[in-house]
Amino acid sequence: MQVNEIIRGALAYEKFAIAKLISLFESGSPKDQRECLSVENAIYGATSRSALLIGLTGAPGSGKSTLIQFLIREVLSLQKTWRVAVVAVDPSSPVSGGALLGDRTRVHFDNEEQTFFRSQASDMDLGGIGRNTFRVCRILRRLFDLVLVESVGVGQSEIEIARLADSTLLTLQPFSGDQIQFMKSGIMEVPQAFVITKCDAEDLAARSLHQLRASLNFLQRIDREVNPVPIFQTSSVRQTGFVELAEFVTNASALSERADIERDNYFLRKEIRYYFGEWGLKKLEESLHLAKEKSFEARRIQILSGLNTGEFL
Repeated sequence: MQVNEIIRGALAYEKFAIAKLISLFESGSPKDQRECLSVENAIYGATSRSALLIGLTGAPGSGKSTLIQFLIREVLSLQKTWRVAVVAVDPSSPVSGGALLGDRTRVHFDNEEQTFFRSQASDMDLGGIGRNTFRVCRILRRLFDLVLVESVGVGQSEIEIARLADSTLLTLQPFSGDQIQFMKSGIMEVPQAFVITKCDAEDLAARSLHQLRASLNFLQRIDREVNPVPIFQTSSVRQTGFVELAEFVTNASALSERADIERDNYFLRKEIRYYFGEWGLKKLEESLHLAKEKSFEARRIQILSGLNTGEFL
């Protein structure tokens, strides 16, 4: 397919075209990198849609993929015209460099026409998301109403998902930590909501809920600026808790305090560091005076074009 055909197909929600478009943005070849800029320009010129971006993170095995399946079902029952995209980041092997990309086998959608699923390798990038996740999400936000990003199964320090998403959900399975564990800094500080999964194990779920709630109440007492964070309990076996979570997610845009410009600037620097190294960051600082009267999008494309074509040499 020609690039113009891919763009037209993606704007018409053709899944094959969207997949080809994502592959272009995940490619590391200089030719494809230059092509990406014209594609971004075309997509951003064709639609002003800006999807809500929700991040899901948590330890391996905490039920993120299953949560996505049932959450999307309830979201689409509330917002019947929405289109939802999922980006699931899988860890890359430090030995072979490959990734299983198997999360799609766990997820089954009731309405395939309104949903799109893409697995992505982390490429050994730290932080819980892949080095190209943000670039892909920028495009998907223009094509869909809701984009869900499932991070790599994470520990306490991988909080990059919080920089990426409008709102972040942290999944915990019953008895995944005591009160001291819940009070530790890092991943516990970033979510806009906690989700205790697998709550068909009622006794363990109740104990975990009590410990988590006690820890959050304690932290709020010592830091008055900490806002109360909601806690949801879900069970895919009993199919409970997902309606309340879907209502929270569909209203999450009102909770986000991050300006797009802050997010774009952060990931623009990260992208330039990856593809052009410290030289690229130096050139970025030198070129920040360029076209200040233009929109961030126009400036971003101008800066990346200059780096790709060697204009800034």
